[in-house]
Amino acid sequence: MGVMDWFREQLTGQKICPIEHLESYKRLGEQVYSLHVELAESKSARANAIVQAARSIQIMSDELLGDALDGAVPKPVPIVTHDQADVWYGMLPDIMVAARQEAAFANSARIQLPIRLGTQIEGPKPCPEQHIAGLRRAAAGMEELLALEVSIARNEKDTYKDAILLYEEARTRKQAGDSIVGTISNGRRVSEESHEDAEEQYWMALSSYILVAQGLKDPELLKNSPFVAAAAKIPCKLDSNDIWKVTSKTAIREIRKAGEFFQAERDLIEHWENFVETPVEREYETTVEELLKRGQIKEDSYWYCCPFPAVYRVLANSVSVLGNVIPRDHVFVFEYGDDGEPGRFITQRTFQSADERKYCEDEDH
Repeated sequence: MGVMDWFREQLTGQKICPIEHLESYKRLGEQVYSLHVELAESKSARANAIVQAARSIQIMSDELLGDALDGAVPKPVPIVTHDQADVWYGMLPDIMVAARQEAAFANSARIQLPIRLGTQIEGPKPCPEQHIAGLRRAAAGMEELLALEVSIARNEKDTYKDAILLYEEARTRKQAGDSIVGTISNGRRVSEESHEDAEEQYWMALSSYILVAQGLKDPELLKNSPFVAAAAKIPCKLDSNDIWKVTSKTAIREIRKAGEFFQAERDLIEHWENFVETPVEREYETTVEELLKRGQIKEDSYWYCCPFPAVYRVLANSVSVLGNVIPRDHVFVFEYGDDGEPGRFITQRTFQSADERKYCEDEDH
């Protein structure tokens, strides 16, 4: 990158992708088309599902960038848009390898199925309108890809129940995002929160669409899946009225021992009164429960902020949580947001132990 390009990015928040980079994106997309033709006659449902995941990623990536891919002169896009496209296009080679492996030998694909959407790139606040427009195009592209096949699948509801449930989740989220974007497009000034809500709704829609695409080719991939549980509202600990429902058992013991029980109780009551549930929290909690049952993770410690959720350590070679592949011996936690704000997933090699627990009335925080 030249100095002038760097200054332009810092000043405008937009990135002009080098033409050779855009050309590599186009070639990846062309390879997906070739893969689709190559494996069109495959009898392997899993291989077909993997191909469909590749098609989904390719469609979403192309639509996200829009006309930046057209013509000989690259067009600027927000940095967050460019970097998100980088993540998605970067997923394609491994997915295409997995499809060919699976078509050659059953259960040989070295990739965790179903394939998830990948890492969400955090951008500036509020989310750039151009990026929201790209997500909207991506969701519309997926709707176009899947609508007819879902319509046919409704004739065999029992077989495709999980895919249909996820599809209903996805199109509802898409419609919610479209409603917000329609307000923005009409020139009305909207809050920063509305921008962020539109981005969140589209991301949740796309997260479900890619699973639907695979489930329509191989319904077994979605059987007993925590991802479907999140969309279908299968009961999980979040449905409980117990204010300690996600609090680590270790945290509860230490809170009692320290004489902080009533202080913690007040904080927990306030936390759950303001809590705004999304499918992300449900997916996280149902995924954790399943991994615990399989013995692939264990409770390692707890997070220092209310509601003091458990920190888990990975015992298996790796696990996948909210689209993140976490290797053996690494730890992870879902930090629930304060005052109804969105939470965030955190993982790393280890967490440093906190000296104390954080409460709402703590003056130092």
